Amino acid sequence: MMNKKIKRILCGLTASLCMVGSTVPAMAQTMSFDITVPGDILSQRAVKADSEQRFYVTGSSFNKSGTLRCTSINRNNNTIRSYTASIRPDKLSGNASYQKTAPSGQYYYMTTSASVSNLHVTGRYTP
Repeated sequence: MMNKKIKRILCGLTASLCMVGSTVPAMAQTMSFDITVPGDILSQRAVKADSEQRFYVTGSSFNKSGTLRCTSINRNNNTIRSYTASIRPDKLSGNASYQKTAPSGQYYYMTTSASVSNLHVTGRYTP
């Protein structure tokens, strides 16, 4: 009798875990960046872990007022790139779609340009 009760509890627990586990979405890798334009204009590479056809960039600090223009590029095929997303001190987040299908499971990096010289920005990038 006790054995049957334990089996039912374990079966219910396993079914619950299967339901919860199947609803967890895949999350893309987010990479911190520390960029100065001109000079160090590239982010570290990050894996695109989802099939969403947009990339996201968020600035956390700017050394001066100016716009940072950001483009995400596939490391192995530079024809797979995004349109430009811009961030600035009064608009810390931006995103842009890819110009053609950007496959997941591959490395991407972000390249930048700026509206002012010696703009230093730190933040996060998600391909």
